[in-house]
Amino acid sequence: MPQIFISHSSLDNAAAIALRDWLVAEGWDKLFLDLDPDRGIAAGERWERALQEAARRCEAVIFLVSRNWLGSDWCLNELTLARRLNKRLFGVLIEEDLSIERLPRDVTSTWQLVHLAAGRDHRQFRVTMPVTGEEVHVTFSHEGLARLKSGLQRAGLHADYFAWPPEHDPKRAPYRGLNPLEAEDAGIFFGREAKLVEAIDRLRGMRDAAPPRLLVILGASGAGKSSFLRAGVLPRLGRDHLTFQPLPVIRPERAALSGETGLLASIVGAFDAADLKLPKADVRKAMAGGAIPLKKMLGKLVEAAVPPPADNDMAHRPPAIVIAIDQAEELFVPEAEDEAKPFLTLLRDLAATDDPAVIAIFTIRSDNYERLQSAEQLDGLHQETLSLPPIPKGAYAEIIKGPIHRLDGTDRELRLDDALVDKLLTDIEKGGSKDALPLLAFTLERLYGEYHASGELTKANYKALGRIKGSITDAVEQALAKAKKEGRVPAERAEQLQLLRRGLIPWLAGIDPKTGAPRRRVSTLAEIPQEARPLIDLLVDQRLLTTDIVEDTGHTIIEPAHEALLRQWERLKGWLTEDATLLGVMDGVERASRDWNDNGRTEKGLVHGGGRLKTAESLRDRPDLNGTMGRRDWDYLAACRKRETAQVRAKRISQAVVVSLLLGIIAGLVGWINQDALKAQWHWATVVRPYVSAHVAPHVLTEEDEAALKQEDTFRECAEHCPEMVVVPAGTFMRGSPEGVGDDDERPQREVTIARPFAVSKFEVTFDDWEECVTLEACPSVQDSGWGTGRKPVINVSWEEATAYTAWLSRLTGKDYRLLSEAEWEYAARAGTKTAYSFGDDPSVICDYANLRHQSFRRGGSTAAIAECDDGHVVTADVGSFDENPFGLYDIHGNVWEWTSDCFGSYDEAPVDGSPNTSLDCASRVVRGGSWSGYPGSLRSANRGGNGPGYRFTILGFRVARTLFTP
Repeated sequence: MPQIFISHSSLDNAAAIALRDWLVAEGWDKLFLDLDPDRGIAAGERWERALQEAARRCEAVIFLVSRNWLGSDWCLNELTLARRLNKRLFGVLIEEDLSIERLPRDVTSTWQLVHLAAGRDHRQFRVTMPVTGEEVHVTFSHEGLARLKSGLQRAGLHADYFAWPPEHDPKRAPYRGLNPLEAEDAGIFFGREAKLVEAIDRLRGMRDAAPPRLLVILGASGAGKSSFLRAGVLPRLGRDHLTFQPLPVIRPERAALSGETGLLASIVGAFDAADLKLPKADVRKAMAGGAIPLKKMLGKLVEAAVPPPADNDMAHRPPAIVIAIDQAEELFVPEAEDEAKPFLTLLRDLAATDDPAVIAIFTIRSDNYERLQSAEQLDGLHQETLSLPPIPKGAYAEIIKGPIHRLDGTDRELRLDDALVDKLLTDIEKGGSKDALPLLAFTLERLYGEYHASGELTKANYKALGRIKGSITDAVEQALAKAKKEGRVPAERAEQLQLLRRGLIPWLAGIDPKTGAPRRRVSTLAEIPQEARPLIDLLVDQRLLTTDIVEDTGHTIIEPAHEALLRQWERLKGWLTEDATLLGVMDGVERASRDWNDNGRTEKGLVHGGGRLKTAESLRDRPDLNGTMGRRDWDYLAACRKRETAQVRAKRISQAVVVSLLLGIIAGLVGWINQDALKAQWHWATVVRPYVSAHVAPHVLTEEDEAALKQEDTFRECAEHCPEMVVVPAGTFMRGSPEGVGDDDERPQREVTIARPFAVSKFEVTFDDWEECVTLEACPSVQDSGWGTGRKPVINVSWEEATAYTAWLSRLTGKDYRLLSEAEWEYAARAGTKTAYSFGDDPSVICDYANLRHQSFRRGGSTAAIAECDDGHVVTADVGSFDENPFGLYDIHGNVWEWTSDCFGSYDEAPVDGSPNTSLDCASRVVRGGSWSGYPGSLRSANRGGNGPGYRFTILGFRVARTLFTP
């Protein structure tokens, strides 16, 4: 992206090339000159569009002013365009007898004019003209060049990069994980160059316009808004100190005025940075007095920032004070309201007038912008918005490689494996999640932290950390393992998880009552239950949580490093889903009690009653959740109950007693007759139905949700421990193998059409999934053969038991879960490929995609033939340990054979619509995919086998399918 655009007449090409050469020699090598063979317009390119695009993307324009330039309509159009885009403008006179007084006002009103043709001493440039190769001599004034260099630097257009690492932190890591990049990380901020130029141009235009000046940076959670503001926009505004005077960033948290990162701290920090003494007490007094005394105080900052003009410099408007509010959605949470409203009122009054000019910049999640837009304190103030979309796919490579290159030539120089970069980019592309950026950042931080001492980061390192999708889970597991090893938590995993849940919810994670989305919360460390503190401390060590010390009080505050944690950590997401209703109720009680208290605790303010009140009162039974509720909240609920009791006039009807007795007699007789059936119904009513209400029903897709699903979308219809499903599109494929390839039972090849999309479980059904069914008495317990449970695929399961499991899922969800037909299995496994495997025809790379008979198999004691690679697993591996196929399905090749619904037999009469073949003798059912003990050939997409429906073995498991609603 060009930093500087050189506007010139084609008759002044030699002077333009000479100026380009000087700029490059001085370090400004990011520039655009239309005739430059490397940076200009390529042959065949549309020159007018290319010129306009370059002008839009640059930061400044230098005009080579001559009579030729003044006589060119196109050059004057470039001046008009640059003004309209709010670019920094520099005029350079290249004719000696062309004085400033003779120039049109449109030209003399530029920011600065420099005479390169006049002066006492001159520097000669030898210029080689493009195409002709002719050598031309050009002379520029030494004094003029020095003034141009000074002007460029004073405008913030430094030729050098932002210094990195910072002097105060020479060992600073090049990746910052889930935490936002800060101002000292400006030198490693990559991927948003075009948006940065747009933002700076917009702010420059706002500075020159009339007040009020409010810019709102909108983006989804995970778009990188905080880093964009802190490491992108503000450091660049700070370099242009004649135009902008940014204050330290305000983060509202619970106290937008007085908090550790509130307005008070921001103003004091700005004065400290300017070496101006300002007691906090004076700032508090000014803030209490409103905008007028505060503006007078801020005016002193502006006066200190503006140096006296140099000779011949034009007078400048004073710089605008920039007040940046990061994560502005925090202004609208209940615990922040006490200071949020007066803060917004004060900000409105500051932005409404000049002397000094004030620009307010907010970052806020798009789904929360309505709250800021409709805030009564900002009513009537125009808000400009800048949308921050997801990172462009082409920018991720620079985000990965750019920070590492800043270490080149230092004692921390690090080699980045090309295969690692390719794999990261592939996983980002396949993931498609809005959390791709924070997940990538977290993964890179862990990679650097764990392996940088080796001098290189490799693909093998990446896989060992669980890749992007498993990185957060792996970090949590490391924390749990360390806590257990140190004896700081109970040995039982269930108790560990319960402690972790108590430490996180509701102190650090909650539910936004308006959007229903998870939201992080800020607490003091002292508020976290003491028994959960060891685990919380270890999550801080893993950089999943972040802490800071409040200077005034010495308290430690703590919060999740990023909201992506609440969405990507499956277990925490499940806990939040389970508690979503009560968390929303609690938030409603806190808001209602605040309003009730502020309005004199009158009966009119009691808004809870009936079932709503009963649900709110049930919070008393959840001490793990109600810790954030105070005396005022309980007083409010007590007042609501008192009013409810006074209004209720319940009368017991004597007939109800008789009816109850009769029903009891009837129920006893029926129970004596149908004991087994009633027992099953009782189990369903007392155990399964409550489980469904709490863990399943909130997650089941509606018909509208299903109709909106797209290829590779994922969903899970329970809180946890049920299959995660991937949407597979409709399509046509060639089933089986051609003559001369594979086995005879894979022929004849036939074209099969899958007419409707369907869903397939991303992973083979795990022991965790199966044990949930066992716990609810719907599935039998099965043996793991001593190989482990958890995320390993369930084994020793017969076809009949696998089918019963899908029936159980269907009953829980009300949806059609089933085994895949054989045709569906091969279609999903191939995922649009026609090769032997979903990854191609070369079995030498199979270790990346499958758990099979490798070198590790020999370590298990086998002397049989093996593949020439090592997957690291002697028997079954945790699902998802290997690369997925193009449809996003894992372990399609190897790990365990998978039952399908078909009877085993010839393809001669097999259906061509994807339905199962059940017309044959079903003494044997089809299995697909191969296992951990299989050879590469047995793992081909077309390979098939068969077993009796009652057969169980250590190489047998299954995955499930689900029919989707299509309108």
